[in-house]
Amino acid sequence: MNVPAVFSNAPGGEDLIARALASAINAVNEADRKREQEALNKLPNILDCQNMQWMQNCTEINNQAKQNPTAPLRVTNPQGIEFNFAPGTPSAVIKLQLEQTPEAAAAMVTYMDTTWGEYKKSADLYQQAMWRRGPLDNILGLQRAQALEDQVKQFDASQLSVSVFVHSQCGACEVQLNSYAQLQQRYPRLAIRVFQVDPDQDAFTRKVTDRGLAGRVLNPQEAAQIQSTGISALPVTWIDNKKQSKRADLKGTHTLAQLEQHLQAMSLINTAAQ
Repeated sequence: MNVPAVFSNAPGGEDLIARALASAINAVNEADRKREQEALNKLPNILDCQNMQWMQNCTEINNQAKQNPTAPLRVTNPQGIEFNFAPGTPSAVIKLQLEQTPEAAAAMVTYMDTTWGEYKKSADLYQQAMWRRGPLDNILGLQRAQALEDQVKQFDASQLSVSVFVHSQCGACEVQLNSYAQLQQRYPRLAIRVFQVDPDQDAFTRKVTDRGLAGRVLNPQEAAQIQSTGISALPVTWIDNKKQSKRADLKGTHTLAQLEQHLQAMSLINTAAQ
């Protein structure tokens, strides 16, 4: 006897479980979205959407800016001109750039005046705290910092040599020669030699010898050889650690303090190798 198959549209047990699970997941996701939106709503809007009727996606841009605070903000003004604002740009700045109205300008002035007032309050409180504290262990006043800056630094000058390459018509070279004249006076045992790549002997006397520096004018063959090493712009300084056969290649101008730091670093190569 053949019994006809019976089909039912009623969901089975597995279907019921799957539907219940999907419903629960959707409910959790929806609750997460609501919590996220509530948190975003508590944050201040970057754009004033009520006064930016031309920007149809203004609310969406506000939400994106809140969700991604480190991303740049790309928006257009009523004329369709695109502007890119760096992360953290104050709303008053954006408003003025996009609207360009007297009201936006006035709001910008108010913002700047208010924020500068707050900065001044903080600076005054900090200054008063410094006065109450008295002498500090690590934060130096201007006079103490200057005194430390002027102190002779400790490095083994006998193990170092300095070669300076200049041109008589190079303004930056003359600035650097002033620093080297000070350096030579402060460290008379340091061997500093200045090499001029052009043949103007009178200029060498005025700019090098008269500053108390030693050196000489290179002949054309020597100058060409120096340029063949890759030197394309002057001044260039070589600081050589003679004992360890190490060289620091400095391009451009450097202050006296910077030169002292390089000399200390090159001198410490000796200590590290011992």
